[in-house]
Amino acid sequence: MHESTLLEHLNRQLHRASAYPLYRTLWGRDHLSIGTLAEFAQVPTVPRGTFAKDTLETDPPRGSFFNRDVARVNLTPSAEGLRPVYFSRNDLAVMRRANAELLCRAGVTEDDVAITTLSYSLLPGGLMLQDAFEELGAKIIPVGPGDTERTVELMKRWQVTVLCGNPSFAVKLAQAGAPPIRLLLAGGEPLSALPGYKDAVRSALGPDVILIESYGMAETGPMARECRHQAGLHIAKGFVHLEILDPDSEHAVPEGEVGEIVVTQLNKEVMPLVRYRTGDLSAMGHVPCACGRTLTLLGGIRGRADQMRKVKGVKVYADQVRAILERLPATKGRAFRLQLKPASVDMPTVFTLMLEGPPLAGPDVELLRGLFRQEILVVPDHISTSCAPSTEPVWMT
Repeated sequence: MHESTLLEHLNRQLHRASAYPLYRTLWGRDHLSIGTLAEFAQVPTVPRGTFAKDTLETDPPRGSFFNRDVARVNLTPSAEGLRPVYFSRNDLAVMRRANAELLCRAGVTEDDVAITTLSYSLLPGGLMLQDAFEELGAKIIPVGPGDTERTVELMKRWQVTVLCGNPSFAVKLAQAGAPPIRLLLAGGEPLSALPGYKDAVRSALGPDVILIESYGMAETGPMARECRHQAGLHIAKGFVHLEILDPDSEHAVPEGEVGEIVVTQLNKEVMPLVRYRTGDLSAMGHVPCACGRTLTLLGGIRGRADQMRKVKGVKVYADQVRAILERLPATKGRAFRLQLKPASVDMPTVFTLMLEGPPLAGPDVELLRGLFRQEILVVPDHISTSCAPSTEPVWMT
């Protein structure tokens, strides 16, 4: 999208958002307009949890975004319980077309028969995909999650070619005797961000399967999806505008650096998102692809912003630590905690890794320290085995 067109879309969304008290309060003014992307970067971000708070404080459980234009009410989990997500009829049509275009780029055709095992209850995931398949003209059988035996039988009987759902459930279906499929439309779980996981899924489903990773949220609809060339998650340009910001400073990070995904919807009428902090971590960059699109989320979703801490000036992500632990037989699958604690008033922070299970042998400790040094650039000052199996949260201070 040309920058002038993007600015036009952004200004339209700023105008729409200004109709809602939440945004006027957040901005400290009744209306905002921008002339450059640099000016847009100065618009206050919306912290995750803001909309849940709104539904509790303003006409609960509806919140201040409920109005006569609302055509669909979905619910999504929050720290305060389920909260509403609203769509107008036009919102649903725009999302359906955007999702259908992404499916087409992923390789779905009118000849495909698909099954979706995503939720069909209060959450919108299953309905979003069903609408997109119907828009594209493909055949879709809405099954929902959890029923392995019935899903396998339907896949056999209807000669299903496309499966939509969590990759772990797809593997479970394959192990239960599901027939080979042509394409897996994966969502709801990390895939490419977990080292070796995509290869494991491919091994279970067959070497020729096309694995399409997707990224979206109940509030946003689709934000990024791989195409059939599987070169990375292409941004849904024209539907959303994504930024990658440092979670602490909220400044844009350089291309290729990990930060928090901040999303602005470009055509949303009801409950529009303008610079909404998703809490998800990824990196963005330009990757050549045979489909013609280049703007891509690199390496998928890397984790959560609330699971990142700066240790001795270096950003450390809990998922990075998990990936390292999975590489060693002595630490694979163990629960862990990370602790930051000042040794004294005058001394620097002490970084401790606490593991569930028996103590590590000396050679394993050295291997682990070497991987930390190589992959994260920061080595734990102490490695202990004082972590309980179900300890939460991962980070302690």
